[in-house]
Amino acid sequence: MVEQVALNSGTRENLLSECEGLSSLVEWLDTIQRRPGIKELGQKLESIEVNIPALKDCIGYAEDGYQRNVIKKTEFYELVAICWTPGQLTPIHDHVGSDCAFKIIDGVSTETTFNLNDKGLAYPTSVRKYHRGEICASDEPDIHRVTNNSHNELINLHVYTPPLHAYNTYEPAN
Repeated sequence: MVEQVALNSGTRENLLSECEGLSSLVEWLDTIQRRPGIKELGQKLESIEVNIPALKDCIGYAEDGYQRNVIKKTEFYELVAICWTPGQLTPIHDHVGSDCAFKIIDGVSTETTFNLNDKGLAYPTSVRKYHRGEICASDEPDIHRVTNNSHNELINLHVYTPPLHAYNTYEPAN
């Protein structure tokens, strides 16, 4: 299960004032009025530094599932710090109509990608671990799952363009 919490404007402004990297990312995102694509998003995410203590002061973790901490959402993008405790994972899903790029801020993120069989069930095609500072990007038709397989908390900074309005979930082929 996913919990979604939107940062209030005061908390967001405080975070942006304490985190130059996030502030520059938001300024860049606010100036573009187009869909930048995952390559450009990935390059921008790679270029920023995040003040982890300041970010941790503004976000939270769900007891069951994982938590999406929405930092800012406009008609063109959605910036979210997604947090997992050990063992938490997303469902197998896609991003209908949105591209997604994310940077691992703290912890180790495991991404499993999937294809569908003739019955519409998902089977894994690859697994990759991403460490602090690495970038993962998914085109809108990609099907994947993000998991925290470590013993530590995980924070990923996601940018969806346009904002994530819907997604499909898939059953595993087991």
